Amino acid sequence: MGGNLFKLGRKPRGEYLAIESEVRAFLGDLVGPANFRIPRYYADKPDFGDLDALVSTAAIAELGGFERFVERLREDLGVDQTKQTGHVYSTVLRDFQVDYFLRPPELLEASYSYLSFNDIGNLIGKIYRRLGFKYGEDGLSYVFRRADQESYKREFLVSRDWPRILDLIGLDVAAWEAGFAGLEEMFSWVVASPYFSVAPYERLSKSTERRANARRTIARFLDWLERSAIDKRYAYAEERDAYVGWAAAAFPEAELEAALAHERQLEAEDAGLREKYSGGLVRAWTGLEGKQLGGFLRHFGRSYPRERLLEMSPAAIKEAALAHYRAHADEL
Repeated sequence: MGGNLFKLGRKPRGEYLAIESEVRAFLGDLVGPANFRIPRYYADKPDFGDLDALVSTAAIAELGGFERFVERLREDLGVDQTKQTGHVYSTVLRDFQVDYFLRPPELLEASYSYLSFNDIGNLIGKIYRRLGFKYGEDGLSYVFRRADQESYKREFLVSRDWPRILDLIGLDVAAWEAGFAGLEEMFSWVVASPYFSVAPYERLSKSTERRANARRTIARFLDWLERSAIDKRYAYAEERDAYVGWAAAAFPEAELEAALAHERQLEAEDAGLREKYSGGLVRAWTGLEGKQLGGFLRHFGRSYPRERLLEMSPAAIKEAALAHYRAHADEL
């Protein structure tokens, strides 16, 4: 989490390694080696702002639940300063921040890969974002959005197979597995992707600017790009779904194209349905407003679900809505 939550400062490498060894021993005894991961870091990293430990939620449940996990932290490690943010439980051990990422077992390896080597996962995520995909702690996915409904989105998992995720964008899997000597070696590795472009780092988005301010590695990457005169550019296609077929061919088991075809079918059906049934039409038919209108739509929807409305004509829907309104007006 960056190590700033408790304002404790950084630890030199030797002190960090002693704390990491203690946490590894604790988790190994508590949940077993298969149920936790500590992300990797580059070989000459001189100091650390925190320690991240990923722990399987299934192992915590088997232990007796989250409260029991917290009890063991207090009993075995003497932890008494804690804060929780989402699935991250932050603690203080030896005046150092230790963050426990509570992850479902099926996401343990994906999170480990994403969090290893500082912010390298974030840099890979930026490449995939320009290709129309989302890469993060949960793996590689595609987010479908409807053109006429900003609030509508569906996320489809493409893969959590880390070597194949790297290979798809031309990153050297063997180099990642071997590890990196230093930051600049990591940076050179990322930039070697045929799909890397310096463009997103020339005109920083607000999110990138915030991350650069909060994360030293991102700031150093920006500085390295400038010092190294990196001017590599990739001409990304403008169409948001231009790379769907490319990814679908690499990960056929995801059945991405079939899933998106189904979403487009639903989108077309819903667009047609809105022409004959919507909140605005019901308001015009009944005069209902606000909460009463919302209540009617929910009540009517229980008797006339989407599948039934799709088969009805506009006139039949209006007639059914008015009949339902007359029959249930007292309940609204």
